[in-house]
Amino acid sequence: MGKECIKVTYELTTQLETPQRSVELLLAEMTSGIQYVATPGGVKMGRVSDSVPFVDDSVNGEVLSVEHQDEGSLLVTYSIPASNFDMGLGGLTNLWPVVAGEVFNFHFIRKSKLLELELPPSFESYYKGPRFGTAGMRALLKREDGPVFGAIIKPNLGLTPEKTADVTAILAKAGFDFVKDDEISVSPRLCPLKERVSLVARTLDDLAQQTGKKMLFAANVTSDFATLGKAARTALQAGAGGLMIDPFCAGFSSIDFLRRNFGAPIYVHRVGYGLFCLGPTYSISYEVFTKLFRLLGADFSHVGGIWGKSQAARKKTNAYLDILRQKASVPETWPVVTGISLENMAEYHAFYGDDTMFMDHIDIYNDEESSKKKLMDLKNTFAQE
Repeated sequence: MGKECIKVTYELTTQLETPQRSVELLLAEMTSGIQYVATPGGVKMGRVSDSVPFVDDSVNGEVLSVEHQDEGSLLVTYSIPASNFDMGLGGLTNLWPVVAGEVFNFHFIRKSKLLELELPPSFESYYKGPRFGTAGMRALLKREDGPVFGAIIKPNLGLTPEKTADVTAILAKAGFDFVKDDEISVSPRLCPLKERVSLVARTLDDLAQQTGKKMLFAANVTSDFATLGKAARTALQAGAGGLMIDPFCAGFSSIDFLRRNFGAPIYVHRVGYGLFCLGPTYSISYEVFTKLFRLLGADFSHVGGIWGKSQAARKKTNAYLDILRQKASVPETWPVVTGISLENMAEYHAFYGDDTMFMDHIDIYNDEESSKKKLMDLKNTFAQE
């Protein structure tokens, strides 16, 4: 049995050093390290393993392939020993500075994009993926088939806990399956987390007694790591049915922390992803993050809309869907699509399919009748496909 390895692929544009030396130096930094000294004539660099006799070969990776692109860039795939990382102490957080560290600031790399990250079975054995997955969430939501419809609560519009509960009641009576906090609101003075969740939960419990079905409410607990556990406990003890986290703000291991310590569904927002994924010079493909979110335990994960976008953009979105749904050793993650409307719902349903969470916005707040009509109209657009 061969040793386990992590495979990582970049698109690189090099400068100052030759392409071959740039590729080799980057690998050295990701494994045994490089040494460099600033001199009047420039920076002198070399691999630590060339000058230090006691480097163990077991830590060294290898260059698997180098492909020269037409535009002058390189498509480079590395293999890094998985034994360089301890899942129980360090884990993916330790891997991150290796695969997404110096590659974005070395002077001999002019442009770089992290395209793919392939993890070995030991990572999937340690990180269990979603606690619920597609089947589990359908059972929890009592939705045997068809897509799931959700809505967003925005306390920062000026909603008090009482008004938030009123709005939630409107959505629940209208037939929505899911509601969540807005990504920028955790515990504002006007609408504190504990009071907000308590009133919403009490309202949903009362309605469930009448209808036999309870809408799931996910509270935003995005916090500093020192208080993340406190925020999650506060939300769940107050009656939240799920937890929402912004990993680009709280750190990716925040998903795993919530998954291991709390038995609630986890909704992963992607606010802030543009800083990492959309840069023209240095960036990381959202495919990498989508894969990590599923592995770390996201039951719901944003994939982005397709309305008015190019075929290339649609192809990327389809790749995100494949990552969340493809067969693997961990359960599937529900893709989340926002920005739905009567104009795009039929096209969206045809593209994304039934195992999708479609999220509506604030035009559904007004009253139960208009909210119910909006939801029925949305469902009718794809019922006639």
